[in-house]
Amino acid sequence: MSHVTIDAPVKVNLHLGIHPGRDSRGYHRADSVMVALGVGDTVTVSALPEPPVRPTPASRAESPAADASGVLLAMSEDVGVPPQKNTAWQAAARLRQAFGITTPVRVEVCKAVPPQSGLGGSSSDAASVILALCRLFSLDEKDPRIVDVARSVGADVPFFLNLAPSYLTGAGDVLAQTFPVLEGLPVVLVRPRQGVSTVAAYREFDADPVVPASPAPMLAALRDGDAVAVAAALYNNLEGAATRLVPEILRVKSWLQRRPGVVAAQVTGSGSCVFAICETHAAARAIAARAQDEEDWWSSATFTVGKRAHFC
Repeated sequence: MSHVTIDAPVKVNLHLGIHPGRDSRGYHRADSVMVALGVGDTVTVSALPEPPVRPTPASRAESPAADASGVLLAMSEDVGVPPQKNTAWQAAARLRQAFGITTPVRVEVCKAVPPQSGLGGSSSDAASVILALCRLFSLDEKDPRIVDVARSVGADVPFFLNLAPSYLTGAGDVLAQTFPVLEGLPVVLVRPRQGVSTVAAYREFDADPVVPASPAPMLAALRDGDAVAVAAALYNNLEGAATRLVPEILRVKSWLQRRPGVVAAQVTGSGSCVFAICETHAAARAIAARAQDEEDWWSSATFTVGKRAHFC
């Protein structure tokens, strides 16, 4: 096998409770309940027969530092992050180091979801790189070093190794509980034109912290597989910080709540994307089309998933 292509689905936070104060590492304690969606980027990891050469000017999205690292990163678009700070690059470099892999690799990320949306796109890209490398080099995905590498890259990355609806604690990186797959729940994503920096959102939260509500209602709803109760229990105490930074988020949320077929709407993660649980897939598609046509907002009609679509 010379290459592996794998989907990198995004997530939404059904419950996100950020606790005031930071630990010794500079992280907030978080109660995070996440579910994966059937939309996202695509990651391809290829084994290279020889160390990669410096990319040509036409390949400006590729990392010129890949020669020494053994990791060549190619992005379908500029996401505003230097290659060695990109989570996909970091995941490949750290996994190669953890397992002593000497074969150089090329990581190609085809972006389908805008950054700074609160959808975990960069974390999902990193997890997909890790899983692709496991398949490419016949590594045991249950090896504890896999999760260690994932946690070292980002708090949300471990969730994307599995994709089951999950409750995570710690800094949002410690798996506390998984739930039965919540399959096929119609969801529409709508993002205003401006994104939200995660760092900026947490800084804004620290300026006016809010003690979070308990995740118990959401956990009970997921244990029961009750989609109506899930919609009723949506919660995110980081929303206030996100909307102060990008006020248009509130207009998106209000717009969604007024659309026929919407059961409930909530900001995901640190924003700026808002998701709505819908009554039907047809309603989700109609809302996504209207958001793009009438408001020029990025949007996507999708659904909840519990596993990746494919390896190839």
